[in-house]
Amino acid sequence: MDWKLHVILSLFLYFLIISVFQFPFPYSVAAFILLIFSSLLPDLDHPKSKIRKAIFLLLFYFMTLFVVIELNVDLGMKILILMITLILTYYLYKFLPLRHRGKRSLHLWRYVFIFPSLSLVLFAFANINISFALFIIVGYGSHLISDKIRKF
Repeated sequence: MDWKLHVILSLFLYFLIISVFQFPFPYSVAAFILLIFSSLLPDLDHPKSKIRKAIFLLLFYFMTLFVVIELNVDLGMKILILMITLILTYYLYKFLPLRHRGKRSLHLWRYVFIFPSLSLVLFAFANINISFALFIIVGYGSHLISDKIRKF
């Protein structure tokens, strides 16, 4: 649960990727946010993690932005969706049935591919560039690799 190590490794990988591929600035900023977010994502399974709290606040914040800005529905429907989002986010935060390590943990390599796959669906639905899923793979994978390095 050493979030500083995960962020530092993600920053290194981000600057390496950006220096090689020379993406445009708006794409680079979005890629940076996704890389940092996904590098912290495996620690959602620790109930006392500050990262867990921050990620759930960010999740609700970005879902709120999506509902307010992107959804073309009337105000009453937006309020209803926001209330459902708030309730689901709270219950997911409070009762996430995982352990920080082991079989019921997010620290498993299968999630390196599950979360980006779910993101691909979300990105396609929201008309967002699906290549951002690669930054989720890099971020999540860097977290798991840095945990393995730290054990040595």
